[in-house]
Amino acid sequence: MEKKKMKIWKKILIIIAIIIAILIIISIAREIYREIDINQKYKEFEKIQAVETKGTLTYIQDENYAKVENMDYITQDEIGVKVDSISITDDTFSADINFKFNNTFDYKRFSYAYAIYDENKNIYEISSRQHIGDNEKYDYSSISIERELGVYRKKDIYGIYLADGASMGNEIIDENEKTVMNKLQIRAKDAFPLSKKIYIKIFDLGYFTINKDENGKYASSTASNTNLSNAKWLFEFDIPEEMNKRETINLRLAKDIPGLTMTRITLTETQLVMNFKSEDYTNLISAGKDIPAGEFMNKCKEMLNITDSEGKVYQELSGGTIGEKNAYKMSIDATKKDLAKKLYINFKVGDEQYKTQLIEDK
Repeated sequence: MEKKKMKIWKKILIIIAIIIAILIIISIAREIYREIDINQKYKEFEKIQAVETKGTLTYIQDENYAKVENMDYITQDEIGVKVDSISITDDTFSADINFKFNNTFDYKRFSYAYAIYDENKNIYEISSRQHIGDNEKYDYSSISIERELGVYRKKDIYGIYLADGASMGNEIIDENEKTVMNKLQIRAKDAFPLSKKIYIKIFDLGYFTINKDENGKYASSTASNTNLSNAKWLFEFDIPEEMNKRETINLRLAKDIPGLTMTRITLTETQLVMNFKSEDYTNLISAGKDIPAGEFMNKCKEMLNITDSEGKVYQELSGGTIGEKNAYKMSIDATKKDLAKKLYINFKVGDEQYKTQLIEDK
């Protein structure tokens, strides 16, 4: 009887060993395929040389941005691209980028991939274009740019980025002239460095189409991607000294608020950024998935908002949980010019309402 049991256990152990070996082989095969796939995409990316252009920036102090002087469209594949302006503060990088096309399509659905970095290969942000309708396995754009710059980290391709968020939108569309002005804005994790040069690489231009179903709703099954160009545009700019003379203002609460711990509050020419800890607020954020979007936004604003002495309620630009437990980062559309109006933080939990001024932390 004992021998039979031992034989059964040996068979079980052999089967387990075989299963483990198969899983290991599958894992190795997947990794090999991944590397072959990525290497192939990089070889295709590497073949295309960027057309390089150096632009001259003139800093407009009152508006806190630099205008690009005398730049015309740089044309490839019958598509022109030029950069009109750049703005950099400790917490925000933005650029106005213009595109001119030779064909007509739904310009609202136009997009592109980009990389922003400086002379020390500090990567502000790399963003891939979403090929809606295509099944892409990896973020080929980020991997290829990092390999091109020699900063690729296989196990953490996004960890070296200085940004924690970005937005882009086609703000001005002229269908007669077939032009699109795209506003690109990148938000820093901590603070952007005092770079001497900035590089903007534009590539992978395209758009998507999507149709509505019989109920009048957009059907993802009808979505398709269209590539416009695989060309690369590389714009280089020397940063004006005035743009690096940044004066970020650090703020603090004039009086502590129960249940809300501010770890950092900064104010620049572009926004107010608050890093704080609040169990009540993060619980509300966690519950948001079960609350209708409009109602959820109102609840968030009711619990925490910024106002001034004139009664204006400032808008949240972005927000999200960060690292530590109950930690949150929020960007507000208040700027240094608004500090003279006296800024207040309002925090409400249950029936308790708190209000205190934000003052300079000198």
